[in-house]
Amino acid sequence: MYEFHKVNIKDIQQETNDAVIWTLDIPNQYKSTFIWQAGQHLTFKKIIKGEEIRRSYSIFNPTSDEDIKVLIKKVDEGQFSVPAQFDYKIGQSVEVMAPTGHFTIAPKDNKTYALFAAGSGITPILGMIYEVMNNSTSHINLYYGNPTVESTLLKTQLSDLKNQHPSRLSISYFLSQEPIDVELYAGRIDKSKVTKIFNNELKQLDIGGYYLCGPGGMIDEVTDVLTANGVVKDHIHSEQFLSEGQVMIDKKKTATVDSGVIVTIDGVTSRYAIKQGDEKSLLDAALDAKIKMPYSCKAGVCATCRCKLVEGKVNMLNNYSLEEWELEKGYILSCQSIPKTKNITIDYDA
Repeated sequence: MYEFHKVNIKDIQQETNDAVIWTLDIPNQYKSTFIWQAGQHLTFKKIIKGEEIRRSYSIFNPTSDEDIKVLIKKVDEGQFSVPAQFDYKIGQSVEVMAPTGHFTIAPKDNKTYALFAAGSGITPILGMIYEVMNNSTSHINLYYGNPTVESTLLKTQLSDLKNQHPSRLSISYFLSQEPIDVELYAGRIDKSKVTKIFNNELKQLDIGGYYLCGPGGMIDEVTDVLTANGVVKDHIHSEQFLSEGQVMIDKKKTATVDSGVIVTIDGVTSRYAIKQGDEKSLLDAALDAKIKMPYSCKAGVCATCRCKLVEGKVNMLNNYSLEEWELEKGYILSCQSIPKTKNITIDYDA
C-alpha cells in the first residue's frame, strides 16, 4: 500500500498561468492498487541532488474514471511544483504512492452537503462534488473563494457540473482581489459571511455534512461559526492545505525517555530506538533507522503518516488532519508524535 509505483503522465493541461493538470495513466497491474475515494490524494516522490522530497496533490476527477487527475499549482521556488509546470513531458514516468487520505465523503440520498473551499482547496472538494452528483440524489451548496476570476481553479469543470445538475448544485464564488457587485461575495470567506450564509441558506436544510478545505484561517472561522450555531463536530470535516515549502509552527521535538518502538507496516514488523533528548518524531527516527515509512508533508496536515498507537503514550505536537473519532480510537500522526513511555507500538495496517 505504501510503496511507490512508476506511472506515466498521459496528458498535461494548462489550467491557469500558474497551475497545470496532470492526467496519470494507471497501468492495468496497478488498477486495483489505485482505486480511490473522493477526497483522497496522491503522494509523489522526486530525488533532487540526492535528497528525496515528497509532495501530495488531491485527486479531483470522478472515482469511476480509468485515469487519475491532479492539479499542481506553482509555488515560488517550489521544488516539485515549479518543475511540474515546465520540465515534465507527456509520456514521462513519475513515482507515486497509492491514494491515501481520510478527508473523504460517502454521500447519502436526499441530503444537502455544504462545501467550503478556497484556492487549491477546491481539488478534493471537486472530487466530492462528482461523488455526490454521480452516486446519490443529494444536493450541494458550494462556497468557493479566490483572489480573482482568472485565478479561479477548475472553473470549467464546475460550470459543466452546474449545467448538468442545475437543480442540485449551487455555487457561490467569492473574490478577494477583484470588484464584485454583491457585497456578500466581495472579499474572503470569513466569520461574518459564513454567519449570513448559515442563517439565510443552511440552517433550514437537512445537512448531511460540512466539508472544508483551504488555509487554516478559513477553516477555523467557518468551524467557529458552525459550532456556535449548534452544528456538532462530527458533521464538520476539514483538510488544511499547505503551500509547497510552507512549514507550520515547529515546537521542540525532544524525547523525555529512552524508548523502544515497534512498527508494523504492510505486514512487516520492525524495531528501532529513540534516545532521551533526541529531537526526533517517531517518523524521523524510523527514517534514520532506514525503515520505509509513509509520509509527505511532515507538518501534521496530510495524514499520510497516520497510524494506530497500540501500546504506550506519545505527545502529538500538531494535528491538522485527524478528526475526533480517530483520536478516540487511538490514531496518531507519526510525524508529530514524540514518545512519553519506554515502549511504543504503532500499526499502519490497523
